Amino acid sequence: MSLLDDVSIVVTPNGYKAGELYAVVPVPAEGSEQVTNGDFSNGETGWSFGDDWSVVGGQATTTGALLTSINQNALVEGTNRLTFDIISGGALIYTNYPSFSLKADFSTTGTHTIDLESDGIGSNRTLYIYNRYAGNSSTIDNVSVKEVVTVSADMDVTRATAATRVDENGLVNYAEIIGSEEITNGDFADWTADVPDSWSVVDSGDASSNVTQNPTGQCQIISDGTLTYIQQNSLVIGVDYRLQYDITNYVSGLLLLDLTVDIPLETSIGSYSVDFTATSGGFVIKRQGACNVTIDKISVKEVTRDNVPRIDYSGGGCPHILAEPQRTNLITYSEDFSQSAWVKSGVTLTSNYSTSPDGTLNATRVTGSASSSMLQSFVYFSNESQTVTVSFYAKGTGKFRIKNTQGNVVDNYSSNYDVTSDWERYSYTITNTSSSSGVQIVGITGNSTGAAYDLSIWGMQLEIGSYPTSIIPTSGSTVTRNQDQFSRDGISSLINSEEGVLFWEGVGFINGGSEIMLSLSDGTSTNVIQSILHSTASRIIFRIILGGVNTVNLSSFDISQTENLKIALKWKENDFALWINGVEKASLTSGSTFSTNTINQLNFADSNGASNAFYGKVKQLQVYKTALSDEQLIQLTGTSGTDFYESYAEMASALTYTIQ
Repeated sequence: MSLLDDVSIVVTPNGYKAGELYAVVPVPAEGSEQVTNGDFSNGETGWSFGDDWSVVGGQATTTGALLTSINQNALVEGTNRLTFDIISGGALIYTNYPSFSLKADFSTTGTHTIDLESDGIGSNRTLYIYNRYAGNSSTIDNVSVKEVVTVSADMDVTRATAATRVDENGLVNYAEIIGSEEITNGDFADWTADVPDSWSVVDSGDASSNVTQNPTGQCQIISDGTLTYIQQNSLVIGVDYRLQYDITNYVSGLLLLDLTVDIPLETSIGSYSVDFTATSGGFVIKRQGACNVTIDKISVKEVTRDNVPRIDYSGGGCPHILAEPQRTNLITYSEDFSQSAWVKSGVTLTSNYSTSPDGTLNATRVTGSASSSMLQSFVYFSNESQTVTVSFYAKGTGKFRIKNTQGNVVDNYSSNYDVTSDWERYSYTITNTSSSSGVQIVGITGNSTGAAYDLSIWGMQLEIGSYPTSIIPTSGSTVTRNQDQFSRDGISSLINSEEGVLFWEGVGFINGGSEIMLSLSDGTSTNVIQSILHSTASRIIFRIILGGVNTVNLSSFDISQTENLKIALKWKENDFALWINGVEKASLTSGSTFSTNTINQLNFADSNGASNAFYGKVKQLQVYKTALSDEQLIQLTGTSGTDFYESYAEMASALTYTIQ
C-alpha cells in the first residue's frame, strides 16, 4: 500500500494559490441519513403513500393502476445524494426545487444514485418517487438521502499586517494580494478641491494661482496657511490600502494623509509607499502650513493579507511555510540612512547606489576605514532588561563589525564580519541585565584593525527577541508585524480520532523558553494531540491529553529543533510511538484513544489556536486515518521519505484526490 492511499490531509507550500493555502482532501464526504424508515421495516412510517402504493414484505410496491408517488420531506439545503434499489419495474424522481419537475428517469432494476439540489425550505424539501409504468407494478427498497458534504482542510491564515518573505527569485517582498487601482488619474487630472484658489482641478496643464500641473503630470502645491485638501471618493471604510507616490521637488511645508490619525507623507525627493486602513470613503491628501511640494504618480490599491501565507524560499531549494511571532522593527528608517535618525561619523554614504534584496535601486553605499568610523541610530527604551537582535543585509569588500550597545553594556561589538560580493544577512544578539531605562545603540562600525571597508547595506532591523525574523521595512516610524496564525476546524471526517498519524517536516525557531507546537484537537485543552518542540532545544515531545488527563507523554532528548526534522506521531489503542528522521524514539503499549469524531481541528499552535504557537518553517504536513506500520513510518520520516512535489498540479495528480 502506498503511503498516500490513506492520507486524509496534505498541506505543503506548493498548495498555495490565489490567496489560499490549499489542502488535499478525499472525495466529498456524506452527511447523516435524512430519510426515516428507508427500508420500510416500519411500514409506511415517515412516508406519505399515494393510492395504489403499499408495503409488502418490507418493500414499497405499486400495482401501477394509478400514476402516484411515495414522498417524504428528506432534502436539506445544498446537494443531496439519493440512493435506492429498484427491485422491479422503474421509478421517476421529482422534486419541487427550483420548480416541480422530473429530475431522473430510471427504467432498470438495481441500485441507483443521483444528486439532487434543494434550498431546504418548505415543500422544496420533498422527495417524490413515482411508479414509472402505468399498468405495471414496481417495487423499491432501501431509500437513502444524505447531504453531500465537501469538507475542506484549506488552512485559515491570519496575520492582517504586512509581512515579507523571500520569493522564488531570491527577492524580499511582501506576501499579500494587491488589488486594482483605486485612483483615477494619479497625475491630478480628475480631482476635487475644497478651496479652488488653493488646490484646483487642472485638466489641461493650465496653471492656477496655487496648484500647477506641468506637462509630465506632476502637481506642484504652493499654498499659504489655509487648511486645504484634494480628494477622491474611492475607498471603503475598514479596508487596508497601500499608497504609493513620488516627491519630485520640495521647498517647504508638510503633506498629510487624512485619516482619524493623520499620517505625514515623506517630503524628500524619492519614491515612497505607506500602508493604511481607510477611516472614510474619501482618499484625502491635505497640507499643513505654507507649502511648496511637487508630488506625482499617486497610486492607491487594496491590500489583502489574511489567508495569504508566507511561502518562503530563503536558504534555497524547496519552499516552506513561514510562521513567525509578532515583532516590531524599532529602527524608524530601515533603508534610508540619509535621514537624521542615522548619525554618521567617519563614513561616507551614497544613497540608491545598488540594487537591494527587494530588487529595486535603494541600497546605500557605506565606506569607511578607521575602527571608530560609525553609522548608528539611537532607540530609547523604558526598560533595558531585554534580549534584542540587530540584523541587516550587506555586500561589498573588507571587514566590518556590528555595534549593539544596550543600557549599561558599553561598546559592545560583534566580531569582524568578512563581507562578500553577494547579499548576505548579518545579525547580532545581546542580552542586557540592567533594569534601568536607557538607549539602544545600533550601527555599523569599522573593523577592529581599522582597515578600509566598502559596503552596500539595506534592511536594518532592531527587534526584541533572541533571533532575527523576516525584514520589517520602515520609513519614518516603527512598524509591527503580527504573529502568523494557521488553523482549520470542522474537519472531523478527515481525522480518525481512534487511530492515525500526524506527520510534519520542518525547522523550529529558537523559542525563548516556552513550548511551541502543532496540534489536532476538539478545540479545547481537554482532548488534544500535540507535537511539541520543548523549551529545551534538544527535546521533542508527543503528548496526548484525553478527557483532560495527560495519558501519553513520549520524548526524545537528542534532536536539534533548528535542524530539518521529519516527525511522526502514531496513536492507536495500546500502540503509541514518536518517530523522528526514520527512527522510533519512544513508544507506549498501553492506553486509550478518543471516541469517534472527537478530534476536528488542526492548528499550528495549541488546541485554542493561539497559545504555544508554532514558530518556524513547515515544509509539509500530513494526517493519516490509520496507524501506519513501522515500515511505513520509516519511509515517511526517513531521509528517503516523502518529498515535495514540484508543483501543485503534480501533487494533485499523484494523490488522485479532489482539490477543494
